[in-house]
Parts: sequence; structure tokens; C-alpha cells
Amino acid sequence: MRRTDKGQRASGSELGMGQVIKWFRAFMKLAPVKTILVQANMALAKLTYHDKVYPQRVQEYDQAVIEFTKGCWYASAALQTKAGEDWREAFKALKRSKLLGERLYKVLHSGSAAPILTEFSTTTSEGTEIDFVDGVPLVPEICPVVILQGTDHEMGYQYAQQLIHIFGSWILEQKARRPFTEDQLAHMKAWESHIREFTPEIIPFCEGWAAGAADAGVPMCYEDVLDLWTGHGPPKTAYMGREGNLASRVTPLACSGAAAWGRATSDGRLVTGSSGDHQVNHMVTIVAFPETGNNYIFTPFGATGSVPIVGACHMFGHPGMNNKGLAYVHHGGIPRMIESTKEWGYGLRRGASIFHILRFADDARQALEMELSYPIGDVGLDTGTVGGFYADRTYGYVLESRKHPVIVRESGVMGETDFLYANNNAQHPDANAARWMTGKRVNWRWDEHGGWHPQRARMPRLFVSDIEDLLAFAYEGSRRRNLYAFERLNRAIGKIGFEYMKALFRPPRQVPADSWNKLKAAYKRTGAWGKVAVGNPTNAVIGIMQPDDGDEGIYAACIGEAKRGLMPNSPLWSSFNPTYAETNAFFQIKLAADPEGVSAHAQETAQSDLEIAESMHAELDRISNACGPLNDLLEQARHQLERGRMQQASARETAGRSEALYELARATRSFTRAQVHARQVINALASPPEG
Repeated sequence: MRRTDKGQRASGSELGMGQVIKWFRAFMKLAPVKTILVQANMALAKLTYHDKVYPQRVQEYDQAVIEFTKGCWYASAALQTKAGEDWREAFKALKRSKLLGERLYKVLHSGSAAPILTEFSTTTSEGTEIDFVDGVPLVPEICPVVILQGTDHEMGYQYAQQLIHIFGSWILEQKARRPFTEDQLAHMKAWESHIREFTPEIIPFCEGWAAGAADAGVPMCYEDVLDLWTGHGPPKTAYMGREGNLASRVTPLACSGAAAWGRATSDGRLVTGSSGDHQVNHMVTIVAFPETGNNYIFTPFGATGSVPIVGACHMFGHPGMNNKGLAYVHHGGIPRMIESTKEWGYGLRRGASIFHILRFADDARQALEMELSYPIGDVGLDTGTVGGFYADRTYGYVLESRKHPVIVRESGVMGETDFLYANNNAQHPDANAARWMTGKRVNWRWDEHGGWHPQRARMPRLFVSDIEDLLAFAYEGSRRRNLYAFERLNRAIGKIGFEYMKALFRPPRQVPADSWNKLKAAYKRTGAWGKVAVGNPTNAVIGIMQPDDGDEGIYAACIGEAKRGLMPNSPLWSSFNPTYAETNAFFQIKLAADPEGVSAHAQETAQSDLEIAESMHAELDRISNACGPLNDLLEQARHQLERGRMQQASARETAGRSEALYELARATRSFTRAQVHARQVINALASPPEG
């Protein structure tokens, strides 16, 4: 079996011209592949389990996504190896994915029941908890949960060990043994000095991570791990890091977040909804029980701090919450870049600040005080500095600028009543202080519910357009998502709850009014498109939270879109991200008092979900086409539930805190899988509410 255990470190500025050309060629091949896959998935969503051909079509679609995943994996490997074989494998896989997508789209529109494939890839586990095809690790369709407990060093050690339990050693091997130059080490030391001053607990966590990797046979040193939190380059000096690095010119993250409390919610409690919108990749949800500070849950966008295409995110992600009732909802609208370039420099990365604030802040006002006390940092990089969207049951804020001027957006500024929302634009009316905006202020407009947006958004040209064109285009899309969020939240004042936040990410499906090519042409001319929503095919992870000042906080997560076949927010390739084996279902965990409580609640929820699913399935007509496929999902749920119970029992009999903890974490992951498979059955037989 051919295995490519290579990293994703090289960027355009580190490559020779031949490699740059191949990188650009692979990059441009992604667009038509992703375009046909999203069209095929929208057509597939018109079918249900009651259609006999549906399971076959889903399997065919997943095969196309497997080929897409292989193409991305080999291209990422080739950036490091510079091997022609890896480039050839990448181009071949992307070509196969596009061909399968085209064939699938054609038969779905013709109504043919004929299969387009009779042989499918064989998946193997290779001693891990995920699937591999031809040595390529597929992204698990249910986000794995890791549980940490103890000192900072112990938690770092446990984190590395559990990543290897789940994914295999490759996930750390691709980040190990980096030959840093003296200049790079000097930059890392400068970043590290701010971690030591403001978030010192990260240092022993990194040391423990390196030790945990080494004990598992991965020669990872402290600097390898620190690099995941800090990077090894200087602070940016240009907006969005456009100093010549080819990879830094790629479209940034696009995400959505909302929080409601007080008068806005049905019970006065805080409830939040968040989406990370980027290419689906290997993530984990962390449940941490540190010796000092608060217990917390947090989902980084990449288990090792990076996201395909976007690059290094320095352990940034969302959402997160702690056991004092504080929620980290969203980044708050990057890229904003309002602070003066004179203030830019070394500082804290956003990821380190989130881990620290969730652990040591007891409410949103304390979180704001902490954020304002930190150095301004790397404002030119999307994820490079502090400033986000935090809320508790009485107050919430979005910190849009931390110095000259200080801009804190609170509920009411955009017409809200005890709720807030954010996407990827600056929203506060004072945000036009940004220097990149002031030069052409006549081109900018402020919408009372949508925030800042261009008078007319032009289609940007990749790697060529100036910063204003790139941000204008992104800001217009964010304005539309803001309007969606405001309308949905404002109309439900006093009624918003946990399930309503889930529904926010399940908008009604739209049927395209014309052919894709005609719609795309119109979009390029005028920006015209259908309704834009926060629930869309860019969603890589959706998190719904109801924090608690105590041990009853609830966290739910879904990998990929919460409803199959949603309309993208634009025809651009960055507006859709294919997901393998998408479930369109949430698992649920509780931030209990201890790891045993987390596992016990996950088991109880799985048992309850399975009982409901079995009852609904029993009422199906035995000759229904849905009967067999849904029974297969029930069998998977039963298997995972029983497996989790065995792992729980093993935890009770295991000596050593860390080893018992690993068994509890495994049990929790089994229970969350059982929950999702049961919920797939429930959702198939009774469609969940739409937003």
C-alpha cells in the first residue's frame, strides 16, 4: 500500500517556479471539481431514503468526495516532497472526482436508476479510529472528542497521545522534525515571549505534547509544537499578509456566529450558534479539566493548528465555553484590520488567547478586560491577533478594534435586543476608521443590520486584486449573511432556544432559477444571487452551545452542513466544501464536573436517541425502501453504544489516571457516533425544523 505521510508546510514563497506552477495548476483544478460536486449534492438532496436509488447515489457521491480528498492530500504532500509522482497522483484523483461528479449530476437530472459505479474504494482503519483509502486519511464524519485532565504538562501529553489514538501517527509526523533556520527560531522566540508573559500555561502544555508524541514514537520536539501555536515568521507588515507569499493570498476563512440571552431567549439563558466555514479537515473537540482555572470545551479548526488552503491558524477555532457560563462564539468578523499599522507587531495569536480566556475568565466583561490588555499583535494576519465574540447570560460583545480606536460592538448597535451576530466584515459604524477603507470611503456604505459593505462589489482576481477589492467582495457576502441572521433572530425574540439555533443553520432549500453557468455569469456582472444564509455548503463544523455556570452546559456539533444539498452563498469555489459521508446530524456532550460525567451524559443521550429512532423505525411499512438502509444506521448506532459501554467498563478497571482517561474518551467518542447514527434515522423519518 502506498502511504504519503507528508505535511502541508510549504507555501508559494518557499517553492521554486516549477513547483509554483504545479501548485497553481492544482489550486485551479479545485474550482471545477468543487463546483460539480456541490451541484450533484444539491440534486441528490431532492431524493430521500424512501427512494430506492438514494443509497446507491449517496455511495457514488461519497466516492467522488474520496477522490477529491485524495487529490488534495497528494497536492499537499507534493508541496513538501516536490515529487512528480505526488503531483501526478493529485491531478489524476481530481480528474476522477470531476468525472464522477459530472456523471452523477447527469443521472440525477435524468432520473435514471442505473448505477454509475459498481466498484467502490475499500476503507481500512490501519489501527486508528478513522478510515483510510489507499493510505490517505479521510476526515471523520463525526468530530472526535478528546478529554484532558490534570496539570498543563499532563494535558499536553494526553492531547498528543489521543491524536495518535484517533488519527494515527501521521498527524503528528507531518509536523515533526522541521529544520528551522536561526532566523525562524528567533521569530519563534519573540512570539514565545508573549505566551510566557500572558498565557504561560501554554508552555508546559507544549512540552507535554512533545513528550506525548515522543513516547508514541513520533520524534516531535518542543519547537515543533510551539510552531503550531506561534508560527516561525515575522509579524505581517501588509494587510492580509500580502507581502509576496503566494499562499497567503488565498481566500480567508469565512465563518458565522450568533448569541442570544435575556429577553431574546425562551428561558433567559445564553444560547449560541457558530460555524467554521473552510475545507473540512481533521478536527477534534477538546473537553479540558485543568488543575487550575475553569473547565472548558473548545474546537480548534485543525487538530494540529492548520487548515487546508488557508494554512496555519495557530490552534484557533470556535466555538468554546467554560463552566462559569462564558461562551467564545466566533472570531467576531475577521478580516477587519482597523488598528493602525504602527501598532502591529509580535503579540499573542488568537488561539492562545482563547484557551487562556476560557480557562481564566468568569464572564464576558472579564474576557473583554483581558483582550484589551494584550499587545495588538499581528493584525495583518486573519488569525494572528486577539479580538473576538464572547457572551454570557447577561452581556455579550464583539471586539472590532483594540486600540486607536477601541471599538466594542454590543447588543443594540445593529438594532438587536439581547442578541449579537457576526460574520466576516466589520459591523460597528465606527469601523470605517480602518486605513485600507479611508482612501476610498466613498465606495463604502453602512447597513444598520448588515454592517459595512461596498457600494458595488467587483469580482476579485486571484493574486492580482488589491486589498480593498478582496475585502469588498468578502464584505458584501458577509452583509447578506448578517441580514439573514438579524432577520431570523429578531423575529423570534423571546422564543430563541437550543433547537432554534440549530435550525438557523438549516435554511429552506432553494431551487436554482436558471442554469449554473447563467447564474454565475449574472453574479459576475451584478453580484445577483439567491438568498444567502449562515447554513450553507461551506460549513465545515457547526457548534451549538448552552453554557452553564455549573456543570450542566451543553455542547452540540455537526461536521459539514446541517442539511444536505444547501444552496451555496455564491458560485465561487470557496463557497462549497465537499464532505465525505455527511451525516447532517449533531452529537451532544455536557461539560460535566469530571470526565466520568461527560461520558455518562453522552451514553444517556445515545441511549435515548437510539430508543426514539428504533420506535420511529418500527412504525415504518416493512416494504418501504427506507427500511433496510435506516436499519443499517440503527445497527451502527447499537454497535457504537455497546462498544462505548465496554470502554466505560474498561476505564473503571484501568490503573493510572491517563490510561483510564483515554478509555473514557474512547467511550465518549463511541457514544457520540451512536447519537449521530440514531439521529440520522430520526431526521430521515421526521425532518428537523428549518431556519
